[in-house]
Amino acid sequence: MKLSEVYHTIPYDLSGSISKNRFRQEILWGVSKMFDLFDEPEFCVIFDYKCDIEIHLENSIEFYQIKSQKAQKPYTFTQLSKIDGTGSIIGKLFVLKDSSCPEVRIKCVLVSNRFLKIKKKELSDVEVINFESLEDDLKLVVQNALKAELNREEIDLNDLHYIYTSMDLISPENAVKGHIVSCFEKIKGCEPIKPNALYLLVSDTATKKASYEFALEDDFDELVKHKGITKGELDSILEQYKENTENSLQQVQAHIEENYSRVSERKKLKSALANIFAAEYGSQTLQSKEREISAYIIDKSETKILPNDSTEVLADNLISVFGDTFPIEYSKQEIYVFVLLIIKRWEDGKYE
Repeated sequence: MKLSEVYHTIPYDLSGSISKNRFRQEILWGVSKMFDLFDEPEFCVIFDYKCDIEIHLENSIEFYQIKSQKAQKPYTFTQLSKIDGTGSIIGKLFVLKDSSCPEVRIKCVLVSNRFLKIKKKELSDVEVINFESLEDDLKLVVQNALKAELNREEIDLNDLHYIYTSMDLISPENAVKGHIVSCFEKIKGCEPIKPNALYLLVSDTATKKASYEFALEDDFDELVKHKGITKGELDSILEQYKENTENSLQQVQAHIEENYSRVSERKKLKSALANIFAAEYGSQTLQSKEREISAYIIDKSETKILPNDSTEVLADNLISVFGDTFPIEYSKQEIYVFVLLIIKRWEDGKYE
């Protein structure tokens, strides 16, 4: 037998590919949703922790379960309420509402690219379905299924929703790229430079957050750091892609060229600069350090005790004050070029 004939006798397994595709779809839907939140004073989107996508606002939490199918036929409530393993799709989503209280509203939403069908009625005339607002006979179907599964006498369907999305959940990349560019123009008032690079940075950041596998129940700040993207973090990424936003990177590169004659030194510093510049937009630690160091510079300059000398002297002064406060994973070269970036941004008036 030929190699190809032997190979065709071996059964294939697409379960891994299907899982990876669903994971990608969930992340990209969350990325798209994140840009819709920019009018909120503050927000944090948590990826793949207690639900596929979580949105934490000032006084509420929203949980989103993403269910995509290639088939175009409706999603039946029988499928949603079928108990499989630890529970049904609708049942596992519903119990997330149990922690709701007057101070913190919890909203639970199932998102799909298929219309919902309850009994024999296809609900294809609305995109957002509030289960509490269903017709009485349809509402009763939902309540009875949840009562039976969860062994409860009463079921409150408030804040339980189903969303039909017209977004292509099978191949969502182009739709998400277009949405990011459109939102960027509204948020920043200009088109992004390198829109593909912007899309890749945002989606890669979200994928990295979603892929973190360790439990973080006791420290919400650590949860946000490893699993979430805040409004401030997203805004920092967008700032990087505004036209002529800043040229601190180019200024530090020029400083390295002018002040270091040895090729090996320049190579190390340029590599450190590339690493730190890419990392700072996704690192709350570096963002916090930038605020801390820039505030120190402003304070000392206003009180006339900032070293009025060369960039190197000022950098040495800042490193002597802040160098030991950086986590150990940052090298001396990375701390040095990070301080240079802050100095150049301060010179250009970024912190005024």
